[in-house]
Amino acid sequence: MGIVVVPVCYFLVEAAFWTGLIKASGDELLGGFSARYYLGYFLYLILQLGSMNWRFERAMIAEINNGAVNALLLRPSSFFEYHMGQLLGQKLITALAMLPIISFIAWRWDLPFHAERLPMVFLMGICYVILLFSLHFAVASMAFFFDNVYSLNNSKNMIIWILTGELMPLDLLPSPIREWIIALPFSCGFYIPAAYLSGRIEIDVFLRGFISLAIGGVAFGLLAQFVWKRGVRRYSGTGA
Repeated sequence: MGIVVVPVCYFLVEAAFWTGLIKASGDELLGGFSARYYLGYFLYLILQLGSMNWRFERAMIAEINNGAVNALLLRPSSFFEYHMGQLLGQKLITALAMLPIISFIAWRWDLPFHAERLPMVFLMGICYVILLFSLHFAVASMAFFFDNVYSLNNSKNMIIWILTGELMPLDLLPSPIREWIIALPFSCGFYIPAAYLSGRIEIDVFLRGFISLAIGGVAFGLLAQFVWKRGVRRYSGTGA
């Protein structure tokens, strides 16, 4: 269900929404793009590489709250590697399983879809998953200090959902807000790879996304390491 049915349902809902919106507007173009480009854009949603998985974040917080982190601290792999491996594995399995379905939909509906760009898009997706997980890990590690981190986690996810371009293509935002948000590493979660696959942007904009990913990855990685080490020190100090 999670690998096939749910991603396809997400896409069908987006397809119905944007097709209906463009028809209701009485214009063939919305923000300079036709309905075909919007459907091609949201095809990337089926891969699920840039979409958040709240289950892994809540599992990390729960393991810290209930003390299950004790067993994970004794494993050869770190707490970070253990959960990131699970998340990345699920993302890659979903993406590979959905490739034939995406190709069929693009062919059947004659949607703009540049299959030769998939290797670079996959690379960006993997880098983004690692970056976003570092941020999730930093927030989850705050459970060492606070009793209820779930509310902070939910608020963060809702903001990221908007900044990635999954809610709507960032082209529709007014300038200069559009340029600022696209320059953030979060746009690499959905907007940049989806727009590149559908032909909305070219290679120069796509490659600039790797620069923002590198900067954001270093920043979030250092933050995650700092909060985790401080949290473990406090955790062991209190004898929890």
